[in-house]
This record gives sequence, C-alpha cells and structure tokens, in this order.
Amino acid sequence: MLRINIYIPENLNQRLDFTAKYMQKVKAEVVREALEAGLKKIQPKSTSARALLDLAKKAEKIPTKGNIPKDFIKNLDFYTWGGKKRE
Repeated sequence: MLRINIYIPENLNQRLDFTAKYMQKVKAEVVREALEAGLKKIQPKSTSARALLDLAKKAEKIPTKGNIPKDFIKNLDFYTWGGKKRE
C-alpha cells in the first residue's frame, strides 16, 4: 500500500472519527472504503462522458450542407460509424 497525506476540514475529521468508532474500524480503513465507493460512482460517468464526446466528434464528420451523398440515409451507418457500405 502507498501512503498519502491529505488535508480535511475539522468537521469531516469528526465525522470520520464517529464513523470509525461506530464501525469499529481504524480511520484509514474507513477512508479507503469511502474513497473506493466514491470512485465507483465517478468513473462510470467519465466513461459515459467520453462516449458522448466520441459520438460528437463523429457527428461533426457527417455532411450537413450541400454535399450530402444520395445514399446517405441508406448508408447512415457507413457515414456515421465507418461500417460497411450497402450496395
């Protein structure tokens, strides 16, 4: 395990003390569990955000003015995602 130092407000420290005593654990273990639970909530959102940004970049490549191919609707997957073009 790695050791890190952080600064926390006094009220958070009091809550940490209370929680550690209530759960009959040391403060470090409570902090690790809380950090793990918090990161699990954050990480899926960042993955979803990345997917939306990738989709927006691909949407920018879709022709929108004047130069729309005649087979655009038929080959929407090709123009959007780079899939196979239909005949």
